Amino acid sequence: MYENDSDKFAKLKAIASGQVTTPTGPEVRFWNFERDGHVMGTITGFNGFTHPVYGEQHTVIVRLAESGELISAFLSDWLQEGLSRKHADLGDLILIQYFGKQPGERFNRFHLEIEKVQPEMV
Repeated sequence: MYENDSDKFAKLKAIASGQVTTPTGPEVRFWNFERDGHVMGTITGFNGFTHPVYGEQHTVIVRLAESGELISAFLSDWLQEGLSRKHADLGDLILIQYFGKQPGERFNRFHLEIEKVQPEMV
């Protein structure tokens, strides 16, 4: 089926490097904060899945402000709690700033802003 051992991992390597996306709906790319940086755009959805090691995981689907690209960003417990506290919903504007791990810390640092979209008056 594969010409050599490296061929069987070619697609997975391309996905990991961001060269190819996996189908998660209408062309949604998985966001990697370490590689891709901050997220700023419009919330278009929320998703979840069960990871075999880490259990229930949650993501937010965002249409990026600058490019219009749809991305799916992993939500840490801290980001999940922030979205809940700020009552984030579809159509709201979101900014997730990623600062990584600071010296001596075990977890990545983020800053979260949600701007509620006012419902249009009829």
